[in-house]
Amino acid sequence: MNQKKNLLPLGFKDILENEANLQFEYGKKLITNFASWGFSFIEPPIIEYEKTLFDNKNKFLDKKTLSFLDPLTKERISLRPDITTQLARIAEDRLFGLPKPLRLCYFGDVFRADKPKLSSDRQFKQAGIEIIGSKDLFADIEVITLSLDSLKKINFKKISLDINAPIILEKIFDDFKISLSKRAELRKLVAKKNIKEIINFDKKLFDILKKIIDSSGPLKKNLKKIKNIKLGKNASLVMKDFIKICSLLLKINSEDYKISIDLLDHKGFEYYTGITFSIFCLNSSKEVCRGGRYLTSKNKDAVGSTFLLNQFLLIKNIIKKNKKRILISKNSIFENNLSKLRKKGWVTIQNIGDDNDKKIAKLHNCKFLYKNNKIKSLK
Repeated sequence: MNQKKNLLPLGFKDILENEANLQFEYGKKLITNFASWGFSFIEPPIIEYEKTLFDNKNKFLDKKTLSFLDPLTKERISLRPDITTQLARIAEDRLFGLPKPLRLCYFGDVFRADKPKLSSDRQFKQAGIEIIGSKDLFADIEVITLSLDSLKKINFKKISLDINAPIILEKIFDDFKISLSKRAELRKLVAKKNIKEIINFDKKLFDILKKIIDSSGPLKKNLKKIKNIKLGKNASLVMKDFIKICSLLLKINSEDYKISIDLLDHKGFEYYTGITFSIFCLNSSKEVCRGGRYLTSKNKDAVGSTFLLNQFLLIKNIIKKNKKRILISKNSIFENNLSKLRKKGWVTIQNIGDDNDKKIAKLHNCKFLYKNNKIKSLK
């Protein structure tokens, strides 16, 4: 008779051995690399006051947040939908006396009330970095290069970087003095790259948007086009930063990464206030890392990136599995060399029953047997 399954809420699942170990290894390698660049590891709680989380990204998080009444305090509390906001709170409330900019990193679970665009999961692990308290564009460069370096360190291949500046669209609207009611309609047309209708609204606006859209693609090929686009006062400031970052990336970039540009791509970048980026690899259709510049709830300058570990699991053979599994014979449990085996990388499985060693070894995928202080191959 089949055992009745215990169903989990939509979007939640048990993370079993292989995936759990992979996520742990990814997280460990990322945090180790972040630390080598001078980033301090912070671990915020998974639950905060609802008002605290909403204070940071308010309108962007309210529909994504799982909230409930705390039976102890009778206050509304929430499972965090994002860790970036928590680091901003910690930087402003707990670490405000430390020298700026702060370099912080994190690794942990986030929870969503909605279904994220990038997956069907409503609980997933994130890792990330934040530089808080710097307006300098070299902070953007540091975050981007560290993000690329971290993916390379965990053996991702064919890494590609997309650079965007979604805030430039609002600055263009400002320069053209377009009303707030009209902007919503125009944003939809731009998002679909369907701007023909804008000709009838404003020919000059159409010309600028068309030039920006036509300049999308490989960075080296299109940077000159971008430089030749004439913009208004507000949009020019954003474009100046965009060109500087792109030029610096070309200067330090090796052939390990492909870089492309799409200034108007704004999906998922609604609260960002500067240059943004997405990183793809192995011809993946969904990004494995994204980030950019933003303002904290107290208007402090910050730039960071988030690594989406649930997307990592879709890409195989990045971390090699440990094949050195060895069964320890029942009567060898007290032998002195066992600790030395583990230090050398062996995964030891102890036979604690009366079954035949070879039978147990096969069940646990052990290719070797340790008995009487000797290692024996079972192939």
